[in-house]
Amino acid sequence: MKKNDLEYYDLNAEKWWKNGETLHLSNHFNQTRFEFAASYIPNWKNLKVLDVGCGGGLACEALAKLGAEVSGIDLSENSIKVAKEHASQSQLEIDYQQGSAEVLPYSSHTFDVVLCFDVLEHVSNLDKVLSEVHRVLSQGGVFLFDTINRTFKSKLVMIWLLEDVLNQIPRGLHDWNKFIKPDELNLMLREKHFSNIEVKGFDVTNGMNFGVLKDILLKGLSTRSEGGEADLFKIQINRDTSMCYIGKADKLL
Repeated sequence: MKKNDLEYYDLNAEKWWKNGETLHLSNHFNQTRFEFAASYIPNWKNLKVLDVGCGGGLACEALAKLGAEVSGIDLSENSIKVAKEHASQSQLEIDYQQGSAEVLPYSSHTFDVVLCFDVLEHVSNLDKVLSEVHRVLSQGGVFLFDTINRTFKSKLVMIWLLEDVLNQIPRGLHDWNKFIKPDELNLMLREKHFSNIEVKGFDVTNGMNFGVLKDILLKGLSTRSEGGEADLFKIQINRDTSMCYIGKADKLL
């Protein structure tokens, strides 16, 4: 079975903006991501922001509505098409491009903020991606990211439970060997001359046991409220980095 199979995003691109679909869960995650980011970026107005791995543009549109000048890039051509169409319908000006995170088609020192959410565990060359992020950030710029820790817990939940048991995401979407331990990422960021690195837990499990976690995930991905929105599981920012974590780093050099 092929692992880290990113064809899924091209085949399901039309689902980015559909409530209840797995890809639309990114919108739920983004709420907590931006709560975390608010500690470092209280005002997005007029900031130049790049979303690396932007998918269908959910985070891009949220930031554009906050007044940021937003660019988005994704490897999935179909996702970029969906992002462009939705931005046009929403009357938002967002610069979308199809391309690779390893070779960003932007000039050096261009962006105040670079986002990389749910992406680092999928890239073919993490070292190149971090170098490119550093290059396109302006001096004093902020890199915001989240990813998955390489632990037994992440293998149990992300691979065995979500892929093999519940089939909420397709088998082979992730490769556990590409998950990244926080200490590994911290070292790589420092080697790229990032500073003021902070990492916190991006916790969707809250220490729950396997049975409770399974029930909550099933409920969160399938149940609708009266307004048509899913009754989604809670996400907490805490010290538990055992499965997923979120962080920021500054470019000071």
